[in-house]
Amino acid sequence: MFRSDGLPVWADRHELTADVAAHDHDFLEISLVTQGRALHIAADGDHPIRPGSAVVIPPNQWHAYGECEDLMVFDCFVAPELVHSTLSFLDAELPLMSAMHTSTLPLPQRVQLSPGELSAAIAELYSMSDTTAARRSRVQIVGHLLIYLDVLNRSWVADDSVRRRPRAPLHPAVSRAAKAMEDEPGHSWTLAELAALASTERTYLVRLFQRDLGVPPIAYLNRLREQVAARLLVQTDQPVARIGTQLGWEDAGYFARRFKAAYGLTPSAYRRRALEGQGWDHAPAAAESGSP
Repeated sequence: MFRSDGLPVWADRHELTADVAAHDHDFLEISLVTQGRALHIAADGDHPIRPGSAVVIPPNQWHAYGECEDLMVFDCFVAPELVHSTLSFLDAELPLMSAMHTSTLPLPQRVQLSPGELSAAIAELYSMSDTTAARRSRVQIVGHLLIYLDVLNRSWVADDSVRRRPRAPLHPAVSRAAKAMEDEPGHSWTLAELAALASTERTYLVRLFQRDLGVPPIAYLNRLREQVAARLLVQTDQPVARIGTQLGWEDAGYFARRFKAAYGLTPSAYRRRALEGQGWDHAPAAAESGSP
C-alpha cells in the first residue's frame, strides 16, 4: 500500500462497485467516503456510511464493506512505526487517537464531517497523494497528515458531549490488572489473583475498575475474551471450539452462549457473515456479567 519512496504515509482513492469481504492490515487506515453509500462492517456491527463519513481503523482490526452503492472512498494509510514513534504524542493531544488505545483490541472510530470539513479533509488527502513533485518531503507529508487528523478529531469530539470531558488516567492498580488480562486473556483469572497482582484489596479493585473502565474486572476479562474471539474467528481458520478453549472457555456451548450474548450471533455464524462481507442488524452488547 505504500509507495517506493519510503515514506510511511500514502493516500489514494478507490471506487468500490462490489462488496468487500472482511480483511485486516498491519497499518492504520482512515477511510473517508466522498461519494455513494454502503455499510461499514466491523467487530462492533454494521454502520451506514455516506459522503463525509470517516472511519479510523486501527492496525490488525478486520473490517468489510457491504451494500455498496456507487461508493468512492479516499483512503489514507499510515505505517505502524510512524504511529508508535514519531506520532506517539498524539494520544495526549487528540482524543480520537487515544480512544483507539484503551485496550489491546481497539475498535474503529467513526466521524461524520460537515461539507466544509469534508472539503478541508480532501484537500489534505490530495496533498498526501500528490505525485507531481520529484521527491515528496517527509516533513510535508506528515504535516498534511497531522492537519487531516486534527480535522477528524474536532468533528469526533463535537459529535458527543461526553467526549469533551478529558479522560482521567487509569489508576495504577487498574492498569496493572487490565494489562495482565490483556496479555493473557486465556488465563483463569480470579479476583483474588488480580487484586494480589495489583497490590490492593479485592473490593477496592472492583470499585476502581467500575470508576475507570465502567465494568468490574471479570466483566472486563469477558469483554476482552469476546473481542479476541471475534478477531480470531475472522483472521484465522482455527476451529471454533479451539478458539474458545484457548480463551479459557473449555465448554463449547458456554463459549457459544457468551459470544451470542455479546454479538447477537453464534461464533460460526459470525465467522460466516464476516468472511462473506455481510452485516448484522445490531451493534454487539457489552457483556456485563461477572461470570468468567
